Amino acid sequence: MPLTETTYPPPDSAIDSSSSPVFLIFYSNVEGGSMWCPHCRDVQGVVKAAFTGGSKPRGVITYVGNYTQWKTPSHPARGKYGVKSVPTIIKLQKGKETGRATKADILDSGKFEAFLGL
Repeated sequence: MPLTETTYPPPDSAIDSSSSPVFLIFYSNVEGGSMWCPHCRDVQGVVKAAFTGGSKPRGVITYVGNYTQWKTPSHPARGKYGVKSVPTIIKLQKGKETGRATKADILDSGKFEAFLGL
């Protein structure tokens, strides 16, 4: 299934309650042609490959804002989803979190494939 993109907060329609997992991908905003977060840029190709194609899981990219917005301790993603760093991918099933991956997990192919259920 293709990746979809949304601004933060993701609409409920992007995170449905289907039995198939939905992966909510938290990235930094794109500024000047690339994401401001170097860790997000490091995983971008791996994430795109993991979610692009007909038999791939469903991924929803949500952008957390610019650097100043993200570094605000009261950023909504920090509260609602408990996101402490970007990139973070949260696995949701029936609207409930069942797993999460950060940069190190994403770049470890074995861990990432297991997380995705491949």
